[in-house]
Amino acid sequence: MNELAGRLLVDGALRPGRIRFDARIREVIPDDTLAGELPLIAPGLVDLHVHGFGGADPVGDLQGMARSLARAGTTAFQPTLFPDDPERLGRTAEAVWGSDPGAGGAHVVGLHLEGPFVNPAAAGALPRERLAAPSVEALRAILGPATGDGRGVRTVTLAPELAGARELVRELERAGIVPSLGHSRATLAETRAAVGAAACGATHLFNAMSGFHHREPGLTGFALTDGVRHAEIIGDLAHVDGAAIELALRALGPLDLCLVSDALPGAGTGCDVFHWRGRDHRVHDGAAYLEDDGEEALAGSATGQLEAVRRLVERGVTTVEEALTMAAEAPARALSLEDDLGRLVEGARADFLVLSNGLALDEVWLAGERLRLREDPADR
Repeated sequence: MNELAGRLLVDGALRPGRIRFDARIREVIPDDTLAGELPLIAPGLVDLHVHGFGGADPVGDLQGMARSLARAGTTAFQPTLFPDDPERLGRTAEAVWGSDPGAGGAHVVGLHLEGPFVNPAAAGALPRERLAAPSVEALRAILGPATGDGRGVRTVTLAPELAGARELVRELERAGIVPSLGHSRATLAETRAAVGAAACGATHLFNAMSGFHHREPGLTGFALTDGVRHAEIIGDLAHVDGAAIELALRALGPLDLCLVSDALPGAGTGCDVFHWRGRDHRVHDGAAYLEDDGEEALAGSATGQLEAVRRLVERGVTTVEEALTMAAEAPARALSLEDDLGRLVEGARADFLVLSNGLALDEVWLAGERLRLREDPADR
């Protein structure tokens, strides 16, 4: 049985205590007698929306991506796939879901499909030529045989204003898949009509969605006021200004606002330029950009979850407790996995981070095993 002592993140607060564990957490013991400069012990982070990391993506090198994420503090994730023809996307999902992430890598908790059922006018960096109209038939082409496991699909982003979106939301719920609203120009009325009583998420709040106006609150207004299941938010402070993150945090609270990376493969490499999906991406200020008609356009992030936590805390946007809760417990709750991931509670997986001053990452524990933070190339 292993044991660590420090300031434990429990129920959104830091408390001195000890944690005993093997592959799972066996005891969480408050201990006010602990003194001195204690490390911070937090649950492993959970990323709902990540396209790549450490030079790898889920289609080309899921193992490399999972290992790189774990060594950066993200211990569970949803590999996120770009839009494609439904049948082809289904085969890609099946291949990724059937891949072995290998030992020492972050856990794959399901796949996130960012489309293809989104609005071309709000596609952003998504390939417009590979979008599809929402339909139950197209969804079934993606998920495969009715007797299967849906090829691991756990979240699907869709635009609620499109014809067929209402029926698609119902079918996703029936299949146990989280509908997430995004890449949309929907009005508030269109959003409400499509969602009804369904429990939906919101994909990267504020980005690629109809913004809030006092006479037309749009999808952003729906996400902030109508009680979505959860909302993602990108925390690199390039995609969303700190004041907007503060607003979202006040509206939703840290348990329903999920800090996601939306990272592309160049994240975690330190590079200034990386080539992916046939195009060069330039990195600065923690985000990745594509050239579009002679101007730079945001394509995704080059910042991992833990680095985003540091940015939010250092710039006074959130407290340490809020940022870590948004990056761990909130996304676990969004997938109904909070008894297993994202919290320091008895019975949960022993996935956690040991952090020192400045939120420096000192240790990563994955299912009770301590990882080497600097990977030997021979391990690849």
